[in-house]
Amino acid sequence: MSSGISKTVSLDGLPDFCSLDEVSKVFRVSRATAYRMAERGNIPCLRIGRRVIVPKKHLVSWVDQSVFCGKDMGGE
Repeated sequence: MSSGISKTVSLDGLPDFCSLDEVSKVFRVSRATAYRMAERGNIPCLRIGRRVIVPKKHLVSWVDQSVFCGKDMGGE
């Protein structure tokens, strides 16, 4: 039986290589937004076949640079 409370996901809880679905849960944005940001080059990622993979190391670095430099993270 589900309590209706979703589990909080953090950067620390991500695997070394994660999907955009997992990234969307961390940042609490839709999957479509995560894919759109990746397509625009806002989120560091790589393609393996049809899959889009996000290296955790690069994601953490991207967040650090965006926060400390005050960069726009590609939101609309």
